[in-house]
Amino acid sequence: MTNPLIQAYRKPALYVALPSGGKYYNEKPKMSVDGELAIYSMTARDELISKTPDALFNGEATFSLISSCAPDIGDPREMPVNDLMVVLIAIRLASYGDSIGVDIRCPECDHLNQLAVSTNALLSTVSENTSVDNVTLKNDFKISCKPYTLADRTLLQIQRIKQTKLIDSLSDATLTEEERQVRFGETFIEIADITVSLIANAITQVKPPEGEIVQEAELILEWLKSITKTDYDQIRTIVEDLSDNNIDTNFDATCQSCEHNWKTTIDLDIANFFAG
Repeated sequence: MTNPLIQAYRKPALYVALPSGGKYYNEKPKMSVDGELAIYSMTARDELISKTPDALFNGEATFSLISSCAPDIGDPREMPVNDLMVVLIAIRLASYGDSIGVDIRCPECDHLNQLAVSTNALLSTVSENTSVDNVTLKNDFKISCKPYTLADRTLLQIQRIKQTKLIDSLSDATLTEEERQVRFGETFIEIADITVSLIANAITQVKPPEGEIVQEAELILEWLKSITKTDYDQIRTIVEDLSDNNIDTNFDATCQSCEHNWKTTIDLDIANFFAG
């Protein structure tokens, strides 16, 4: 039973178009008649989660925030990653208004400027990602792809944090040179394995020149590990193009100290996106 108090209290604050156009979800989100997703402002619980920068590196925290503020997305884990930043910007706009504070250093005088960027302006640049989602290799294998999912992105992010800590541990004076070399090699083998696995997750099917279409994840992963680097790079390019969020982050900045004007880009870092 739907709680009538919640139903009466929480209303969509705005609607936003998704770069994916609602494609590549196992269960397509509920969209408005204009093809846009409803966004709700954050609750007190959501704010507690989002105000801790490290929490947004934790997949469960991000999943929880999206479930609360974009409830028409059935399973945030399988959300195409190119929709993520658009949804987060919209959540911030719905919750805090039309401004994101960014720190930008002036290339002329090195002054660290605290500037404001319009969230409405960022969202106005978003367009549907129309990248092709298939490729035919030189040997006539036909590959169908989709963007990385939010779960994929979270896995890679957590793994990179672990590996950064592992690399930092190599400075341990008690390690022998041989032990350092072994740990160093293991680190890069592990990240390579995960990267290939994530590309495999983004392949929906492989059609060989002869025989039946293959959609089983384990068979696709095994095949992907055996192909040439040229073919692998071709597939990876398709997946990364599909995963682009189509947000124009170019920004006209003016130094508050020397009044120098220059063009720069904004780094929309999820770790501190809601922190300030």
